[in-house]
Amino acid sequence: MMKTIAVVGATGAMGRSIVQSLIDHPSNGFRVRALTRNPMGKRAKELENYSDRIVAVQADTSDQKSLEEAFRGVDGVFCNTDYWTAGSHVQEVVQSINVATACLKESVEHLVYSSLEYVSAITKSTLAVPYFDSKAESAEYIQAILPKATILVTAPYYENFMGYALPEKREGSEGGVEFVFRDPMADKPYTMVALDDIGRFTAYAFSEFESVKGKKLFVASGSPTMMEIAETFSSVTGIKAVYEPMSLKEFREKSRATVNDIPDSPDGEFVGNMFEFIRDYGIDRDYEFIKSINPEVMDFEKWLRHTGWKGEPVGVQNYFVTQTGK
Repeated sequence: MMKTIAVVGATGAMGRSIVQSLIDHPSNGFRVRALTRNPMGKRAKELENYSDRIVAVQADTSDQKSLEEAFRGVDGVFCNTDYWTAGSHVQEVVQSINVATACLKESVEHLVYSSLEYVSAITKSTLAVPYFDSKAESAEYIQAILPKATILVTAPYYENFMGYALPEKREGSEGGVEFVFRDPMADKPYTMVALDDIGRFTAYAFSEFESVKGKKLFVASGSPTMMEIAETFSSVTGIKAVYEPMSLKEFREKSRATVNDIPDSPDGEFVGNMFEFIRDYGIDRDYEFIKSINPEVMDFEKWLRHTGWKGEPVGVQNYFVTQTGK
């Protein structure tokens, strides 16, 4: 029996990968309601063109009634809220609560919610990463009122390297071009996830409801060091790349001067806190478990080969279009 899944944030970078993975699931068992504020917009139409099992539906996470109408009759809901669009920690939590409450009112038992590590709880409030904590706080509320909800605890995207974390391009010491990856991770593992893998984790959750209901699934694609990132980039692309570590102080100063001026980019201070958290506390994952639910999980090498990325800027929002040709 085919299931209908409503995808909140369907036209965003993560949402598009979710929609694609549901449609491409080997069972051919899913229809998708792609929720968007503008179902007539370009991104919504791109989704509908991908499959006749996708319908764009108007809904807004700030409007609970619109969510209730969009959820009516569905078998499940996927939700990824956007801190940067919401505008604040509080507003993202409110939007998540609206989604959960609409599920409750429409008797939708299975909500799959995309979350992140609860930084303030883990660090005893010594570090603030609001765009992590707002999701983690929301996840706790969701599981309290929807005990069968599944929480996907994800990680920063590999695709961030295509945008705000783009490596610097410069002339190499021996001529030619080289790319420089710079951040304060030093030699510590940097746990990340591919957008396509989040899609497959989500499709697994909806296809295996009985085994994942009420659980948190801690997922990722790999935990390479930045030195390994640079070496792998060189090996796969044939273009020289190096890693030049920065201190947290230097990173924060540079971020304040640059990142905050880039539209839709994370706040520089909070990004510094995120790196400090990942470097000093770590994001631990069980890759044996991860491979059991997603045998195609992509380490950084597989991701590079899959995307064909060679250091050029690629808007993360355009990722779905460039990969599917739609």
